[in-house]
Amino acid sequence: MLDGVAVYDADAHVVTSQRAWADLPEPLGPRRPRPVVIDDAAGLGGYRISWYCDGRVTPHAFGAGSQPANTPRGSLDAELFPVITEMDPRVTRMGFEGQDLSRPDLRLQVMDVMGIDVSVVYPSTIYATFTTDPELEAALYRAYNRYVGQACRADPRRLKWGGLLPLRHPEQALAAIDEMKQLGARAAVVFGTAGDQLLSERTFDPVYEALARAGLPLSVHFGASYAPLWDLSRTMYAGNIIGMTTPVVLAFYAVTAGGLLDRHPTLKVAFLEFGSEWILYLVPRMENYLRQAAANGLPYATDIPRQWIVDYLRSGRIFVACEAGDRLLPQEFELLGEDQILFGSDIPHSECRENGVAEILDRNDLAATQKRKILWDNPVRFYGEP
Repeated sequence: MLDGVAVYDADAHVVTSQRAWADLPEPLGPRRPRPVVIDDAAGLGGYRISWYCDGRVTPHAFGAGSQPANTPRGSLDAELFPVITEMDPRVTRMGFEGQDLSRPDLRLQVMDVMGIDVSVVYPSTIYATFTTDPELEAALYRAYNRYVGQACRADPRRLKWGGLLPLRHPEQALAAIDEMKQLGARAAVVFGTAGDQLLSERTFDPVYEALARAGLPLSVHFGASYAPLWDLSRTMYAGNIIGMTTPVVLAFYAVTAGGLLDRHPTLKVAFLEFGSEWILYLVPRMENYLRQAAANGLPYATDIPRQWIVDYLRSGRIFVACEAGDRLLPQEFELLGEDQILFGSDIPHSECRENGVAEILDRNDLAATQKRKILWDNPVRFYGEP
């Protein structure tokens, strides 16, 4: 709680460590991500160690598929790698065991300092790029879910979690939903695409049906899930903008115009860590072409959404996480409504919003009721009461 306002953090993170796949089933164990060290690291800005998985090293500073992501720093053997086990300066001031939740008490201490009462933790975005093999991806996802589910039992009221949903392997996705529900997950997380497929592909319908039956909402998170964009992402800055942000367009299209909400009328969907100002561009853009399609008829009007995009947006089923400093937040309230905008701290990532709660409370362009909704009421609507 900060200044008398309860805070429900809708998007925090678990930093990647080897502990998260300790129970990876055989015969996939030998294919687990492994830490590798670059001897000549000059000019790499501290990215001296990375994960090696399925023939790729990630993160890497330059070249196709470059993106910022959690390195193995902190999870290596101190005797073998004494130079590189110090805390990564790109993350918040939290001991590594609090970052990867192997010591949940350390995470709770930071939450106390920030005034956060409840926090929903999600995996690192690196899970979007570890592998393109559906079987290995599903195994890594489910191993992570078991790990984080167990960690959050340390304080199940304050520590909530979203489990990875391996859409590219629908059979494993169904098993993952059952497992998530048993372990206490509050949401299932996907990235902007399921590999090279839109989230609205009908082959995923049984998975979404199972998700709705389980009462779990769907969280679409920032991440470089669409491999064709990797070749355009040759620096970390490009990776942030092209590889990791552009998929929000593909995901929002899938959820609305792609028919996902039409076919699954009880499913709630949140868009996390993309900011929220993008809706002010994308919604009128999509509505403009929807009007053209309706006016021109076939074939232009083939497979168009059943409703106007703004109607989906205001249905109470789409939630968007804002940035504390979004200058257009009042206009976003006007477009989206007041009951569907969330706040995420992003701790302990490098761009974490350590003062985000205070920034929202200090804004003079938001009413007190709007601030309370962002910080508590709306996350309760999406995730449920703590």
